[in-house]
Amino acid sequence: DDMDVAASGVPSRTVPDPAAVEEVVSMLNTSKRPVLVIGGGAVAAGERVTQLAERLDAPTTLTSNAKGLLQAGHPLLLGSYMSCSEVAACVRDADVVLAIGTELGETDYGFDGDPPFETSGTLIRVDIESEQTTRNALPAVALTADATLAIEALLGALGADAAQKEGAARVKAAHAAGTMHELEPRFTRHHEVLQAVRAALPDAIIVGDSTEPVYFGQSHFATDKPRSWFCSSTGYGTLGYALPAAIGAKLGAPERPVVALTGDGGLMYTVAEMAAAVEAKTPIICLLWNNQAFQEIKHHMVAAQVPPVGVELHAPNFIKLAESMGWAAQHAATLDALPNMLAEAGDSEGPTLIEYTPATFGMPT
Repeated sequence: DDMDVAASGVPSRTVPDPAAVEEVVSMLNTSKRPVLVIGGGAVAAGERVTQLAERLDAPTTLTSNAKGLLQAGHPLLLGSYMSCSEVAACVRDADVVLAIGTELGETDYGFDGDPPFETSGTLIRVDIESEQTTRNALPAVALTADATLAIEALLGALGADAAQKEGAARVKAAHAAGTMHELEPRFTRHHEVLQAVRAALPDAIIVGDSTEPVYFGQSHFATDKPRSWFCSSTGYGTLGYALPAAIGAKLGAPERPVVALTGDGGLMYTVAEMAAAVEAKTPIICLLWNNQAFQEIKHHMVAAQVPPVGVELHAPNFIKLAESMGWAAQHAATLDALPNMLAEAGDSEGPTLIEYTPATFGMPT
């Protein structure tokens, strides 16, 4: 009774300054090798991002939180991992970089130890917070505005005719010189798993923990719509994040399938949330990569010639554990079994755990 619960006024959306828009458009029109860098701050702009990329004929890189603003396979989509050599080179060699709704920080583009954002061209930044436009990388022009309103203003000022700046050819050349083929099989094998999720549950939200399949997906998996991928594998790299975050995602978007992509080590950090998922009546899917180790840490220990300590896990039987919590649970003995299991889990009224292991791929570890 002592608390005032009256709603306060909602701040209006920040409109871009017309003079700044004119300056930005002039730079973009005279550029020869423009690149777009789009962050999660632009996620509400939806199809306008694709329209802007096509209008400018600009290769476009998306941060983790912006995945899906250009559909997978779009000819102007560079990728969503700035530290991949082909993406970094394209951004570095651009004559104008337009960055919208991104901090240009470590958690946007890479993992711990990856090089920071770099370009030799003119940097233009658009952000709703004025102070953010000068953090991590100083721009030649800063536009303080709501991302959607800024993109709409740019589209209006650019006109209807699409530029011809060999954007698709630059993306194709970058991918041809890319790093996908350089990745170890322990990473690339998860491409088939993520493709199985996409095929069986095309509208899925994938919530990633700190685990091998998420490391691969963060850098090399594209979604077909925004708000479909978020994870904890950059920045603090919090183990155990995926399961409780997936419960929250399902409560927030009950009409969409939600997949928690986690490892055995990560799941053990928040395994009690399996009971919470049942109590909250959230029919999420836990896709569990069980390699019985903190394998990434172990890999780095071995590479550094340090005896592996504390990385071999004594884990429970996750199938029985899940069933004891009121979950349905299955083990995928082969990759071919995954699509049907995922589709059935997507139709279930309760949560489902699907476990896969190195043996699923016919590999020892």
